Amino acid sequence: MADNGKLVAVEALPREGGFNTFNFGPEQLDKLRMLACTPGAIERLLQAAEQFPYIQQCATRADQHVKELQSRCDATDMMFQTFICPGNVNFSQRTLDEYSDDAQVNLETVVTGLGAPYVNAFPVPPAQRIRVTHVRRPGFTPTKIAIDLNIAGGASNYLDFVLQFYLVPGGVPGSQGLEIGSQMRGNQFLNKDGTQIHVPFPEYRNCPIDIGSLEDLALEIRNTGAANNLDSAFITVYYDNRAFYQACKKKCGCG
Repeated sequence: MADNGKLVAVEALPREGGFNTFNFGPEQLDKLRMLACTPGAIERLLQAAEQFPYIQQCATRADQHVKELQSRCDATDMMFQTFICPGNVNFSQRTLDEYSDDAQVNLETVVTGLGAPYVNAFPVPPAQRIRVTHVRRPGFTPTKIAIDLNIAGGASNYLDFVLQFYLVPGGVPGSQGLEIGSQMRGNQFLNKDGTQIHVPFPEYRNCPIDIGSLEDLALEIRNTGAANNLDSAFITVYYDNRAFYQACKKKCGCG
């Protein structure tokens, strides 16, 4: 008989030997005896069951998170599918490998058709300017700059030449591009005896600048002198070809 005066059909409960059908051990049996022999324990257990709706809410939220994760996985799968499609690849692995032993980009292609005060070829007279760039190639990360300026008459007035680098986006005809770094003078790259001074390539937001595969790096040279022409110039931009190879080599476990 329970405390509330109701009769309990204890015969309906399994005997001690019957618990073994559930593979209960001694510790579990002791807990069951304590539960059955403690007044009000069953009632409290039933009250605790009222917390199950909270558990159901947790399960619902978990299901929502799973659906969100599945959606993100689907989006990622679509992105990878686009990336590995040959029609969306700018440069083949064969081309990337070909550039893996190069360590410099030469800016020797004159940009023509810009109009005054730009010239379409060397020499560059006083008050005129010229823009040079490189041939289209896979992207790279410049590290340093080397420049030679050949001034008419063997002059060494490098201070008269102002240089500015630009990042020109691909597919934008006539775009001047975005300035990279500060304006510099020729004497920052050349000593009076003509020996080179290698200058670190400018950074952006305290990080190295990547020149994308669809972008061009250009240099504009302005002659601010009063007498001497700039007969020619040779501009070399260096990059770390080892880092280029490590970043661009095929990641398939095959070399």
